[in-house]
Amino acid sequence: MSRSDRYTRTAVVLHWLIAAVVIGLVAHGWWMQEIPKQPPGLRADQFNVHKSLGMVALALMIARLGWRIGHRPPGLPELPRWQAWMAKANHVLLYALLFALPLSGYLGSVFSGYPIKLFGITLPAWGRADATIKDAMSVVHLAASWILVASLTMHVAGTIKHLLAGDRVMSRMALGREPQASLGLRELQ
Repeated sequence: MSRSDRYTRTAVVLHWLIAAVVIGLVAHGWWMQEIPKQPPGLRADQFNVHKSLGMVALALMIARLGWRIGHRPPGLPELPRWQAWMAKANHVLLYALLFALPLSGYLGSVFSGYPIKLFGITLPAWGRADATIKDAMSVVHLAASWILVASLTMHVAGTIKHLLAGDRVMSRMALGREPQASLGLRELQ
């Protein structure tokens, strides 16, 4: 695979950083829902960790989008038209969700009446408690998290399909050097 067939090193690093943060956020978000509301300390602390990591995810997505605008990604290899369309559509959906989730979480927090803490530092409040907006943002945040899980599942399933097919699509986003040997089924037959 030539250098022009791979994503830039910056794009690769941002991809994997965002993947790690997002997977952690999804798992943490679902886990923290199980924390009892009383006493409030542990639950509030975990919500603040989640909010802080959500802001990190948003900052990384802004960097990723900025990098993407300035650096065209490599073209897709030869794929059936439906697969190319699905890959592009799923990437657009992933980008939209990875902005919608932290923004809806942030706005839900702004209108909850509770202060927003970024790694322990209380941010200036600019909104007022508004249960209607807070509840709407909570619904958006929850629904978007489920759609994100479905979209990520499709993304990973497609990656595994290409890995098993041995078509080297995955090496476009691989960390480090390109693997020398393919794990494709073609070589096993």
